[in-house]
Amino acid sequence: MKDHLFNFLHKYKYHFLIWSLYIAYEVLIIKLFTGKITAIEIIIFYNTFNISLFYIHANILLKYTLDSRSKLLKFSLVFLVLIEIALFISIKYGCEIIFFTYVQHIDISKAYANFTELVKQVWRPVYFIGFSTGYYFLMRTRRQSQLVEEMEQQELENVIQEKEIKNELVLTQNAFLRSQINPDFLIKTLSYLYDETRESAPKAAESILSLSDIMQYALSKEASSGFVELEKEINLIEKFLLLHQARHVQRAALKFSYNNASLSISFIPLVLMTLTENILKHGQLDDPQKPAEIKITCKNSILRITTSNYESSKNQIPSHGIGLKNIKKRLYLAYGETASFNYYLDSKKYFHTTIEVQI
Repeated sequence: MKDHLFNFLHKYKYHFLIWSLYIAYEVLIIKLFTGKITAIEIIIFYNTFNISLFYIHANILLKYTLDSRSKLLKFSLVFLVLIEIALFISIKYGCEIIFFTYVQHIDISKAYANFTELVKQVWRPVYFIGFSTGYYFLMRTRRQSQLVEEMEQQELENVIQEKEIKNELVLTQNAFLRSQINPDFLIKTLSYLYDETRESAPKAAESILSLSDIMQYALSKEASSGFVELEKEINLIEKFLLLHQARHVQRAALKFSYNNASLSISFIPLVLMTLTENILKHGQLDDPQKPAEIKITCKNSILRITTSNYESSKNQIPSHGIGLKNIKKRLYLAYGETASFNYYLDSKKYFHTTIEVQI
């Protein structure tokens, strides 16, 4: 409740300030010309009517006539204003009788009897309606200016996004062309090294074979086609982790799990590889009590990929950034608003990523 009140006061702080200054001005003028200070209850009584008329005229009458597409409402505005003034005077007069008779104990039944007093009663609502009309057109002009600025900003963002997409396409095409630089030579060389070492150094030979499979997949047309079966991406990660394990004496504390429902799903390639590389680069994987985890599930037509790892305090490699931003861009280009990618570091120094895609 306090928060709502604070937000309301903050939002309309200039309204409160201007009305306060206006009421103080009127009280001062009355004091100068009559020598009397108006009672606080009378100030509240009359300004409640005046301020209500101000906002009703601007936010209801003018809004629903001038902003309307109906020509009939626009042409009937003068007639509606006359009705508004008549209703204002009638309601105020009825409330004045009640207020002054039962609260102030003053008889004002003859206050509207002469022409001069009647003119004063009509002039007052016309006065505030004039200010209200100016306020309405001021706010209308401001809204139109904001709308133009928002449209220009949106157009600029669309141009920037279009350029980014074109740049992304060029980079992808260049990367694909680079990958075509005699990949057969690389694969055949790795196969030769595997054959030469499988008897003398079987562990090294298995690592070479895993590397050959990884390179063959990464350089394949399938991996550059846009979407692949997630099962192939999972197999790639398993081989990548085996290759990583072969280079280290201590086994990495990393759990990799998935459910069968996720295997046949088409997904953009090499996203899992980027997430895995981030874990291996930035994670502390030598503590079995703080294992990293990669988990893939598909349930209720939602593909969910989550990772978590304890951040290494000894890591000197620059932190996550470009790779994760590229994942976010690729997910947006491939799936639009049906995909989300979030990542954060929690208070226990665990880095989390979450991908969700509506299948």
